Amino acid sequence: MSDLPPDLVDEILCRVPATSLKRLRSTCKRWNALFKDRVFTEKHFHKAPKQSLVFALKYEEPYALEESNAFLVSVSLDAPSPSIEIKVALSLMDPASSSKEVGIDEIIHCDGLLLCITNMDDRIVVWNPCSGETRWIQTEPYYYLFALGHDNNKLCHAYKILMFYRRNNIDVFEIYELSSDSSRVLDDVTLDWSFEPTCVSLEGNSYWYSSDQKDAFLISFDFRRERFRHLCLPTFQSHGRICLSVVREEQLSVLHKCYNTSKMEVWVTSKIDTEAALWTKSFTVDLHNDFDKVPFRFLIDEEKKVVVCCNVDMTVHTIDKYNAESSSVVSSTVLSWHPLIYSYVPSLVQI
Repeated sequence: MSDLPPDLVDEILCRVPATSLKRLRSTCKRWNALFKDRVFTEKHFHKAPKQSLVFALKYEEPYALEESNAFLVSVSLDAPSPSIEIKVALSLMDPASSSKEVGIDEIIHCDGLLLCITNMDDRIVVWNPCSGETRWIQTEPYYYLFALGHDNNKLCHAYKILMFYRRNNIDVFEIYELSSDSSRVLDDVTLDWSFEPTCVSLEGNSYWYSSDQKDAFLISFDFRRERFRHLCLPTFQSHGRICLSVVREEQLSVLHKCYNTSKMEVWVTSKIDTEAALWTKSFTVDLHNDFDKVPFRFLIDEEKKVVVCCNVDMTVHTIDKYNAESSSVVSSTVLSWHPLIYSYVPSLVQI
């Protein structure tokens, strides 16, 4: 490799998956320096194969954690006993104490970066578990909502955090820019809808499930234009619980569990742009009353037509479309811990 031109070496390395490339940092000083080269890490993000992993939090009562509760896990979909196995424990260290680990209450994933809502009232952190880079950000305990995104510039992403709080019956939205370490208030933003605080990110924008007295819909925040917009959801035949997820960092996915029937639908976006979302039904299953709990979080394997759901009661379920005619559509296992599962795609993106 030392005999190859440097530009050719860069072209080869930018096509190596992030977790494999991470192990090459100690090979030589020049390769290690590539991890600090923003041009290279952006190029790697666009050219390297995406690895779809599962990130998990051990859920506890808020602010009760005294150590890191973050893990990379493997998920087995084998019926009749699906399982989640901890593979790697990840440590998030308190910058004020080199020996104290920080518990995480919630994460928001964007481009391999994790915005972590910690058990400390006055700080959040943007964390790249693959590179180990962190950025701690001072906040106030009255902040209610956070989202992570970027300006969607194809050459170099400028990452931003949307923060929301309500004071004296006034809704306040702030934008924190990581590049300048500065924040500012967004003007002329009013809420005429409510939404769940947990969001998902896709291609730099953030999405929430929302509803009013008549309809259910998506709320999206465009970080480039810095404005909210409404997007339609699929047309469901009855009311039910709706959960959002992301498929391979390429599509939004919606799981709809009917309240008054045993039906469950999974939809994915065939197209999503600044004005609308077009949906395609991935599959529908009749759960035969085997799965009466409302899903709390889910991941989908669109190719295999399998959904993995988890609830805060320590139960993990797999729902297989191709077993839909049998009596065992749902396979379940009970863990010894409360899982919160997230799709995670490692990257070398710099904060």
